[in-house]
Amino acid sequence: MNGKNVKTDAEVRMLTPEGVYLVVEDKGYFASFKDFPFLADLPSTQVFDVEYCGHGHIRWELADIDLNTKILANPEKYPVSFQIGTSEAAARMGKIGGAVHSHRKAAASRANGMKGGRPRKKKKELALT
Repeated sequence: MNGKNVKTDAEVRMLTPEGVYLVVEDKGYFASFKDFPFLADLPSTQVFDVEYCGHGHIRWELADIDLNTKILANPEKYPVSFQIGTSEAAARMGKIGGAVHSHRKAAASRANGMKGGRPRKKKKELALT
């Protein structure tokens, strides 16, 4: 392809019980609901409201969903655990980041220790009646 006659748009062509068939930049992709469960939650009116953002990037604005043709072509490389809600994804990323050891983190920990460290948890007293 020389890039002169390539369409630069995205379109949902078909919605099935198993997934969504999309055409992005003149190339077809099938996004199964097994690989992309968040697409299954979209109302049918929103599924067809996809926009092309350039360089293989597509977006469902109302649902705040972004995908790339690389992900659509190879969903096995991008497991569903990376495609989950933002709060759960942030918690997982925080857990990964919390396990990292760096010089900056060690210095911050020492500085916190000089201030007295992390406050101890208060024990809850049981009220006897």
